[in-house]
Amino acid sequence: MLNPFRHPARLCGWHNLVVLLIAASSLAACSPALDWRDIRPKDIDILLTFPCKPQQIAQNVQLAGKIVRMSMTGCATDGMTFALAHADMGDRALVGPAMAALHTVALQNVAGRVVHSQPAGVVHAAHDLPDALDLEIAGKSPSGKPLRERVVLFAQGTQVFQITTFAQTSRYRADAAQTFSSSVRLPAPG
Repeated sequence: MLNPFRHPARLCGWHNLVVLLIAASSLAACSPALDWRDIRPKDIDILLTFPCKPQQIAQNVQLAGKIVRMSMTGCATDGMTFALAHADMGDRALVGPAMAALHTVALQNVAGRVVHSQPAGVVHAAHDLPDALDLEIAGKSPSGKPLRERVVLFAQGTQVFQITTFAQTSRYRADAAQTFSSSVRLPAPG
């Protein structure tokens, strides 16, 4: 996920999308913390489990040299943010570059470093892409507070996905990040 702390030029406009999502999700703060529910975001053929009622927003952004419609579905609860970013690149040749850009930006957004990396392992996702990864990242907020982030990058067909969980290190729950990131259910390609 691209978070509100930074906004690189190659994903111009994405910063505003994230800020709006987090602001909207804070309006639903009355719901109990980690109230897990299956969600199928509008216009995206994916099912995943969120710990709070998500909001969905979309905006045109530049990704891998192309203007695409990128949506973000997410919520914040218990000091953590949970989000799904999605874009259809429309061309399989752009999927690899788009995922590489998302990988780079995930690190740049939190001035982070990867502390653990493994293949994404999402069932029915493409596994032949170098950036189809499950990353644990240590970073910091603009004020210098330590952050932890888990980012899962994967693709199916011409669609790219990024699942992200992040929080200040003191609020980060690895079990919640695992539950969220492992809940992804894509349809079988056909």
